[in-house]
Amino acid sequence: MGGIFRIPVVRTLHERHLLLPAVVALIVSGVLTQGAWVRNQPVEALSQDARPVPVAPPVVRRPDLEKTPLTYFDDYWRQLRERVEGSVVLVGPDSVPAVVVVPGLAISSAEAGDAVLAEVERGRLLSTPQADSVVEESANQDPASPEPPAPRPYGLIAVDDDRGLSLFEVDAAASQPLLLVPPASVPSGSYVGAVTRDRSGRAAITPGHLVAARAESQPNGDPSLAVSMTLLGWGATAVVNLDGALVGVAIGGGDAALGTRLFSSSVVRQVVTELQRPVVCRPFAVTELDASVLELLGIDTGLLIERVRQDAFRPEPSLQAGDVLLEWGGEPVTTLEAFETRSDALGAGELTAYRILRGRRRLNGNTIMPARDCQPIAEPPVQLLRYGLALRWVGGPVEDKAGGWRVAATVDGGPAAIAGVQVDDLLLAVDGRPVAESDARARFKRLEQRGQSAIVTLQRVDHVRMFVLVPTDVPTN
Repeated sequence: MGGIFRIPVVRTLHERHLLLPAVVALIVSGVLTQGAWVRNQPVEALSQDARPVPVAPPVVRRPDLEKTPLTYFDDYWRQLRERVEGSVVLVGPDSVPAVVVVPGLAISSAEAGDAVLAEVERGRLLSTPQADSVVEESANQDPASPEPPAPRPYGLIAVDDDRGLSLFEVDAAASQPLLLVPPASVPSGSYVGAVTRDRSGRAAITPGHLVAARAESQPNGDPSLAVSMTLLGWGATAVVNLDGALVGVAIGGGDAALGTRLFSSSVVRQVVTELQRPVVCRPFAVTELDASVLELLGIDTGLLIERVRQDAFRPEPSLQAGDVLLEWGGEPVTTLEAFETRSDALGAGELTAYRILRGRRRLNGNTIMPARDCQPIAEPPVQLLRYGLALRWVGGPVEDKAGGWRVAATVDGGPAAIAGVQVDDLLLAVDGRPVAESDARARFKRLEQRGQSAIVTLQRVDHVRMFVLVPTDVPTN
């Protein structure tokens, strides 16, 4: 024992009364070191039949993602998606996502609205005529009663192709509108979630950060909303804060040139208000003339035609910009308000008489008023319902396409569709006889009444094809 105390370190610890604590610390360190070494080793079995119990390896966490709301609170993002997904509904014939922004109204992409308009146009082209029922209803209707509003297919209210948006009416009882928060109340860098639905209708959320939100549309075309994540969904995506309130809407679609458009909540509110206003397209832009001009022209009243929408008329209108309108509908033109009121009351396709001053010459004429959306009134398409298609006459080259009788629509599962006829095919001949003339309607009518198999020759782009169409019975409604 005395030999141990001769060791300098031991003797020093003994003299300072630290020998016992040092021995205890040494023993504890040895025990801890042994436990750390055998922690991941299998536990030996007490018998030969027992198997060793493996120890699970430690979980490796990415230090850059640990304890951040984007990854650590996965359950919270799931709850936020479940809270918001009831305000993201599907609209239109293609079931495109739309965001409910006010009670009963949802905003989506322009593609969703265009799909509705295309289906309505196709149904109109292929609808079975019901002239007798229309005449009977018109005879029994009170002339003084207001005309009932036209039905809104799929709830479509308006389409704004310039912004790439459409507005739909949805079931207010089955959908909950989101609370719109002003952009100024959401600071940059705040956490946001983008909620939408995929093509199967399943809701999904993408976490991210708010980069910027502006209350007004930007004049240079920049988006009024910017977020950190890339949004590649279709239709509308709701961008919400952590409370589930709407910060903005992202609109995606099939137009690659527009890409994904982002709108702040304030801009969304403005757009919804604008799209609800009834838009009346006026094919003529007129303005009042000064008294001195009227005196020099030798007239008492009149309005100057500033602009004429040439695309609203077919054929081109006889009125020109620069004409002075003297009479409209057989009555003198006095004030701008009176003319607009009288012009807005005219129906589409109505023949209207006018009197104008062109230079020093006074001219009389007539014009056919276009539709309320400034679409020209064209001849109705020819319906060959037995053959499952409709034809429209296109006069002259249009968008590098030759004029003639073109297929306007086909019936799904009808003879034309089964044979392979496609929309926009150019009809060259029927049973070997050319149909290039624009007055072939009587011939098509006889073909429909005869109801016999016909060989049609069609041109598709730069290829000519022949199809055999076997007629069927016209369905009755």
